[in-house]
Amino acid sequence: MKGILNHFRSRYNTFSLNCRYNSSLSSSSLQYFDLSHIHSIPSNLTPKFCITDFILFPDHFTLREQAFLTTRSLEKLKRVFGKRTIYQPSHFDHVIHNYRECQVTSWTNGDNEIEQEINDLLDNKVYNLFSKIKWLPIHILELAESIGGIKPHVDNIEYSGNIVVGICLISPTVMILRHINNPECKFSVLLEPGCLYVQRDTIRYNFTHEIPIDPELHKFKNNLIPKGHRISLMFRNVK
Repeated sequence: MKGILNHFRSRYNTFSLNCRYNSSLSSSSLQYFDLSHIHSIPSNLTPKFCITDFILFPDHFTLREQAFLTTRSLEKLKRVFGKRTIYQPSHFDHVIHNYRECQVTSWTNGDNEIEQEINDLLDNKVYNLFSKIKWLPIHILELAESIGGIKPHVDNIEYSGNIVVGICLISPTVMILRHINNPECKFSVLLEPGCLYVQRDTIRYNFTHEIPIDPELHKFKNNLIPKGHRISLMFRNVK
């Protein structure tokens, strides 16, 4: 854990925004990346970025922790939307499809014990990975089985800063990231339940990210990944 903490001690770590493509991913996370399209691009045509600005921690949460966060997230969504599960067909900007979402300022209706348990877990597994970072409220995003998805986009740069963190729950999903100036420069990441990922700096600003809406396009290394019901918890730092 000490090594992970040191990895985040500096706001920009050891990478600059003008660094060229760097493929030094950790051995524990490399199997979850498909970099074949990037490797096929001639080096003189590869846009400048750092692949290590996408950081993946597989199995970051235990099965018990995943179940706990899933239960609390569904309970929060039920309080916001009611007992019937009705998915919104499209986001106001048409990016997200067949989804429910809400922000979290409190998780319960006054249950201090549960609030403390959630806060302790997130402090230990998320916030303590970073130092001197101010965060916006947590965002819960739920995607419907088979038909939920997210079109290519860059998170609003006026709304938040250089770090986007996600916790993946319930089912695996494939995230595709494409460079904004050269969509052929792209890579995929398999996000399994219990993982935590970080998009920062060159990946956060210079790449769109998406979760294919069409189940037939939801592939990783040419293997079709079934699109299950999914919840993600999103953390964004204050700009």
